[in-house]
Amino acid sequence: MIPFDLSDPFPLLAPQTHTYKDAQEHSAQVDHHLGFYFQTIEENLIADNPYRKSDEAVQTWQGLPVQAMQTPYTEIRYMLSLLNPKPGQTVIDLGCAYGRMAFVMGRHYPDVNFIGYELVQERVLEAQRILSHFSYPRVRVETKDLSSADFTPPLADYYFIFDFGSPAAIEKNLNDLRVLAQTKPITVIARGRGIRHQIYQSHPWLAAINTPEVYDHFTFFRS
Repeated sequence: MIPFDLSDPFPLLAPQTHTYKDAQEHSAQVDHHLGFYFQTIEENLIADNPYRKSDEAVQTWQGLPVQAMQTPYTEIRYMLSLLNPKPGQTVIDLGCAYGRMAFVMGRHYPDVNFIGYELVQERVLEAQRILSHFSYPRVRVETKDLSSADFTPPLADYYFIFDFGSPAAIEKNLNDLRVLAQTKPITVIARGRGIRHQIYQSHPWLAAINTPEVYDHFTFFRS
């Protein structure tokens, strides 16, 4: 069990000190403290899903527990401690859901820029509502369709990607990042079997040049 501490809501903990279930339960306490209304929003999305596309995965979570579809806060904090982003650098979350990383970044890395992109506007609006209670001038969350040909991620130092949709959509984003990596070295933090498999199979510019750093739930790929 990870006790919730109001003075330290996103504690830096080594993964071996707790179970994944502990991390999820702690995240639920943090969500409650922040004031998220996940249940109502997700129920409404299931009832009226405007994000279904014939050739892509449904963007609702189909009644799955919210904690199962988001990265725990403690994992985000640990991941960022390994990356150790410097002031002025930029972290982008491609498929940020309710923007959990934004809160950890704003509190512990106030001089680092953060942008979270999410397709489902209701989730973005909820993240923006909660963020409005804090003074995090370098943090923002926006509604974007990452699979659209009109969207290209801006140049950044770090890109976090959880499995957010179809393999085609993820492939499109990886190809966008490959072009950006020709401008400067980047780090891709891949979380989820799908994206890690795609990188290993089809993106040697990430998987073969520098040895990936593999952790229990995520992998660092550096161009």
